[in-house]
Amino acid sequence: MERKRERLWGIEDVAAYLGVPVGSIYKMTRKRARNPIPHLKIGGRLRFRRGEIERWLDLWSVSPIETLEKAAGAARR
Repeated sequence: MERKRERLWGIEDVAAYLGVPVGSIYKMTRKRARNPIPHLKIGGRLRFRRGEIERWLDLWSVSPIETLEKAAGAARR
């Protein structure tokens, strides 16, 4: 079964999606970035997969409910 490939995003697409400057995206792709954003380098240009960006956002999002659950779990131990 053939898998439909999604269009890769350029750096401007990701910056617009996240609502941050392009320079911030460049910083997030550096090797020493604090929260490195998943990316590909094709022909010297940065490319991004939307699904990976969304999963990356999920990893870094903080939900008040999740925080309370984690605190309650830690208190029970």
